[in-house]
Amino acid sequence: MKKSSFIPNGNAQRGVWLSNFNNILTPALATKLGISTEEKASQAADTLAFMYCLVLTEAAKTFEHQCVTYQVSLRNGPASTDVIDVPVLAVVGVAPPAVPPGIFTRAGKIAKKIKLSSAYTDDIGRALGIIGAEAEARSAEDDVMPILAGKVVAGNAQIKYTRGTNDGIRLECRRGTETGFTLLDKINKPSYTDTRPNMVAGQPEKREYRAWFFKGDEVIGQVSAVISVVVPG
Repeated sequence: MKKSSFIPNGNAQRGVWLSNFNNILTPALATKLGISTEEKASQAADTLAFMYCLVLTEAAKTFEHQCVTYQVSLRNGPASTDVIDVPVLAVVGVAPPAVPPGIFTRAGKIAKKIKLSSAYTDDIGRALGIIGAEAEARSAEDDVMPILAGKVVAGNAQIKYTRGTNDGIRLECRRGTETGFTLLDKINKPSYTDTRPNMVAGQPEKREYRAWFFKGDEVIGQVSAVISVVVPG
């Protein structure tokens, strides 16, 4: 089922979402999900900057109200010898390091990368707040799924699929003693030959493949069933 965006619209709501995303995505979890140290550091800096921006905005609103009240009192208040204190903008903590625009675009890209990780689960997605509510409209792209076929040709694993109206597939592989799938290649031709040498020379190697369709830069639909090919030694 197609999901609506998990990032809320309102600024305050976005602050709550971003703060939770940053807190749950600890460095250890980020590493487990394939998020680099640099990506995690950038995301943490983005969170500090946006939360400080929210605090500044609220402080500015309060100060504006104080200024308007002061102005009205000076202009319309009765003549008096009492002195009214001039409003002063309160200092709001220490400003964090500046970050470039596009905080939520970057957060969305990290979320997409997390969902493609072999360690990802729906429980992790719910904790991070990156599973949107089910949308009423359903897209035909929600259910597209590659059907892979594999065989050995001239000593190499050959993978075939039917592209249809999609741009191609994002092919992932797990072999030998590997515990998770990793990206092998983005393919826009109807077949792909995996010419890598076996991890242990002279020994047969079982390789498992799965794939997602993509259009443009977007991964769409469902992940394929896993197929296995044994490459001779």
